[in-house]
Amino acid sequence: MTRLLTLPFLIVVLGFAATASAKDLPAVAYKKFASGFVSPVAMIPYQGGAQAFLVVDQAGVIAFLGKDGGKPGKPFLDLRKKIVTLKPAFDERGTLGVALHPKFAENKKVYVYYSSPLAKDGKEGYDHTARLAEFKVKEDGTADPKSERVLLTVDQPQWNHDGGNLLFGPDGYLYLGLGDGGSANDLAPGHEKGGNGQALHRLLGKILRIDVNFGEPYAIPDGNPFKGTKKGREEIYAWGIRNPWGMTLDRKTGDLIVADVGQGRFEEINVIAKGGGNYGWPRYEGYATFDQKNPAEVVKLKPAAAPTGFKAPVLVYPHPGVYGKAPGYGISVTGGHVYYGKALPGLQGVYLFADWAMSWAGNKYGLYAGVRDDPERWTMQIVPGDKSPAGPDQLIVGFGQDRDGEVYLLTNPGRGPTGKNGAIWKIVPAK
Repeated sequence: MTRLLTLPFLIVVLGFAATASAKDLPAVAYKKFASGFVSPVAMIPYQGGAQAFLVVDQAGVIAFLGKDGGKPGKPFLDLRKKIVTLKPAFDERGTLGVALHPKFAENKKVYVYYSSPLAKDGKEGYDHTARLAEFKVKEDGTADPKSERVLLTVDQPQWNHDGGNLLFGPDGYLYLGLGDGGSANDLAPGHEKGGNGQALHRLLGKILRIDVNFGEPYAIPDGNPFKGTKKGREEIYAWGIRNPWGMTLDRKTGDLIVADVGQGRFEEINVIAKGGGNYGWPRYEGYATFDQKNPAEVVKLKPAAAPTGFKAPVLVYPHPGVYGKAPGYGISVTGGHVYYGKALPGLQGVYLFADWAMSWAGNKYGLYAGVRDDPERWTMQIVPGDKSPAGPDQLIVGFGQDRDGEVYLLTNPGRGPTGKNGAIWKIVPAK
C-alpha cells in the first residue's frame, strides 16, 4: 500500500501542539532509577533480583542492574579490550546492542553488536569493523567471553552512522539495524554512487533479518526480499536507511518501529512493512526529496503520494529553520518504545521517543509521543509535564523497557562516552 504524504499530515507535524485531533496525554515526571554509567544506550529485561536488567554501556561493558536500579552491578560482558578506541568528545561507535535468544532459558545464547578495530583483511582506509557475535551464558548468569562466535562482520568506512540495534521479532528471527557508513550525504569514500542506502549489494544502510538457528553461521529466512535472487544481499530486509538510532517491537501489534536520524532537515519514524521495502535514503529525507550534492535544498511540499517502490515514514518532524519561523523539534531522533505500563494508563499504546539535542537539553521540549491516528500516519505530540529532571542537562541517548511495559530514559550529560555521569530515569506520573 502507498502511504500518502498529504497536506493535513504536514499541518499536524508542524503545528501538532494545537491540533484538534490531539490525544489527551497525561503529564509525566522523571524519577532517577540508576546512575554511575558512562553512556548507557540500551537496556533490556534479564533474569531477576540483582540481574533484573542488562544495560549496554557504549564504553564497552554490558552490566547487570538490579530490579530497584541503583548503581551498575558486576559486568555481564566486558568488551573494553575488544572495541575500537572511542573519542571522548563524541562518538557513535562502541558496544551498541544486545538481544537474548527467544529460547534463552533453554540454550543460554545472547547476541551482541560492537565496534572492533579494523580487521586485518578490512578494506583499506576504512575506520573500523563492526561485529555481530553470539555468546553463551554461564551458570552464574554472565556471558562467557571465550564462547564468542562471530556471525557477521561489516567494515565501516567512517566512525559514525553505525546503527547497532538488535532484537528478535515474533517470527523468531534476529533483526539488526545498520547505518549508511557515516560522513554526510551518503556520499564519501566507502559510499557507492547513489548512496549505500540504495546499494543492494552492500549491508550498510539496511535493516537485516537472519535466522540464527540454522546455517553456518546463519540462514536466510523465507520472505527476505532478495532471497534466492541476485538482485541484492539476501540478509537485507529493508533498505534506504540512514542512521537507525532506536529500534523496537510493539509487543501487542508486532510492528517493527525504527527511528532514523536525518541529516539537515527532517527526522523520521518508520514502521517496517511486512516483507520490508525501500525507505528512501538518500533519495528522500523524511517525506522530502534529497539531493546528495545540494543537501540544504529549500523544500516546497505539496500533497503527493510516495513514489512507486518507496515506503513513506509514519511520522516526520523538522529541524529548526526548515520552515522559517515554524518550530523545529530537534536534530537527532532517539527512538523509544510503545508504552504498555500501568503507571500511566493514558499512554497505553503510545510510542514514546525523544530528540537527543532538544528534548531535555535546556529544558526545551521534554518527551515526544507518536499517536497512531491510523496505521500509516501518526500524530506527533509533546507529552505534558516536566521538560527534564532538576539539575544539570542530560542528553537522551537511548530507551529501555521492563517486562511490565514501563519505559525508561537513558542519558549522559555530555556529548561523548566519557566520565561516569550516565544515568537511567523512569517515566512516572507527574505529582
